[in-house]
Amino acid sequence: MAKFIKSTVSTIFLLVLLVNLFAVSSPVNAVSTMHSNIDIVWGNNIVKPVIPRDELRQLNLTVNYKVDWGRDFAYGALQAYMNKLVLVDLQVTEFSPWCIATLSVTTLLIPISWGVSNSTLALNVQLTENAPAFGEGYVKILASTHKQGLIEGFEKEFTLEFTPGYLPRINVNLPEGTAKNINPTESAVFPIEISNLGNARTTVFFTIEDIPNGWTAVIDNDITLIENGQSSATLTVKPPRDFGFHYDRKSIMIKLTPARAENTTELGKPSFVTVLVQSRGFYTPGFEAITLIGATAIVLLCITIIRKKKK
Repeated sequence: MAKFIKSTVSTIFLLVLLVNLFAVSSPVNAVSTMHSNIDIVWGNNIVKPVIPRDELRQLNLTVNYKVDWGRDFAYGALQAYMNKLVLVDLQVTEFSPWCIATLSVTTLLIPISWGVSNSTLALNVQLTENAPAFGEGYVKILASTHKQGLIEGFEKEFTLEFTPGYLPRINVNLPEGTAKNINPTESAVFPIEISNLGNARTTVFFTIEDIPNGWTAVIDNDITLIENGQSSATLTVKPPRDFGFHYDRKSIMIKLTPARAENTTELGKPSFVTVLVQSRGFYTPGFEAITLIGATAIVLLCITIIRKKKK
């Protein structure tokens, strides 16, 4: 009886051992040791900031795919999949509210290899005018692949970051118009209103570009505007003041150049304003002083005559 029990226990032990060995070497266990793995990386064209509104940037993406396998018996199973193509699905799930992002393709076929295989595509990014200069932009992309035979599937969301650039834009308005009539003794004064339409603090530089001989023009120094801010400057024009009758009609051009206040080397396209001034009338240099001296002399003469009469 004891021998029978001992024989039965030995038989059961051997059966359990065989079952475990079979389970370890079975394809079912190979499934749990082969997993798809995907990674997405930017290309090198993301270093330069993306300019809002005026630029459609194509950002190069590289999708890396590999199979993670853990045990020696998975070697044979993975070898059966070499050079077969795996389908990777891509989807833009979220992006910055001032951004529009689209993928050039939404599916990729990548060959299976022992190491890392990859494929490339483009992410098209365009920013609206209110993208904050040098702020933080992002695009989220969901990458997934289905189970392929004994290779498990994969799904992961990647967040890719980029930087918006500076958009230098101003609006220039002359509320009193661009033309004035004056006489030679007067100055023409033109108020200039400037609005910052860019996406950061902006400094505006003024330059007098074209002025006729004999005329003078003076404008304020540069001004700095906050984002969406407004300010004003004044252009003062003086006509020639030579003796005689004048009928002068000339134009004066000024240039307004926007730049990012924190780095004024980042310049935008300049705006040009041209004003027209007509100077008409007589100009007699020193006439007022002669009149004053003559009037003073007459008064003194009258006082002298009155004193003599009293004597």
